[in-house]
Amino acid sequence: MKKIEVRCPSCAGRGFIEVSENEVEKAKRGVFAINVSEGIICDHSFVAYIDKNFTVRDTFMTDFQLELPEKIPKKSIEPKDSAQHDSINVSLIKFNLLASLIAYIIRAILHKRKIVLIFDQPFMLDDVRRFFDYITRKSFKNELIVISEDQYNSESYNDYIVFNSKDVIKDEDGIINIKKLGVERALVQKFIEEYEPIPSLISLQNGLQKVYELSETIADIVKGLKKKEEIYSKKIIKDLSKIHNVKIKLTYLAFLIEIVENYFQVEVPKSSKVSNFLGTL
Repeated sequence: MKKIEVRCPSCAGRGFIEVSENEVEKAKRGVFAINVSEGIICDHSFVAYIDKNFTVRDTFMTDFQLELPEKIPKKSIEPKDSAQHDSINVSLIKFNLLASLIAYIIRAILHKRKIVLIFDQPFMLDDVRRFFDYITRKSFKNELIVISEDQYNSESYNDYIVFNSKDVIKDEDGIINIKKLGVERALVQKFIEEYEPIPSLISLQNGLQKVYELSETIADIVKGLKKKEEIYSKKIIKDLSKIHNVKIKLTYLAFLIEIVENYFQVEVPKSSKVSNFLGTL
């Protein structure tokens, strides 16, 4: 067993965990995920990703109470080889892109924001670009620019959310809030922890497509409301179950409502005449 120092991504608390050297060595994708339970380092639970040099590559908040719906999108693809799959080095992406960074960028895309990623490995710029294009190809349009540090000019990207390979550089509207990354975290964690490259890629693509289809349906429902017609969270969940054959929780519905308002730009009524739609979430 090897002792490694880790830092909680929520409260920055530090402490040590023990990992099996054999398990790390056997990690198929070069990064070993270990769940750090509440009480070991601090009051939070999170995932630590350890590479084969026993370096902590990333720590990532997790929400074990969050259940993602398992319904498969109508247009989902089968996990088979294709030119698009072959053009993406999934193992390279997993090893060099922090899980938290992927979640941040996904959140920015879901909020329909323009994004700049300043990446410190120029040879990977095209790989990163193809990765995000692929996972959103049947759902959300993304306005992501991936550039090297010497290509970045802050004056040219005034209305962009800006990331580097490790952190958020500019987010004037506070879109990237670690406490609001529940579904994004769950999607990315599923992607990172799936050992097989192509199934993990398809899983993330399908997860985002599912989010798009469900939020688009909610937007259509809201746009079709009659004047002064009341709407209930339970009715929305029932309608989604009927239309998409999927069961969702209130926490997931709240996430979808954010997308309806920010990506589809459809205001969900919140007046007292609307039975406090979000009040039950």
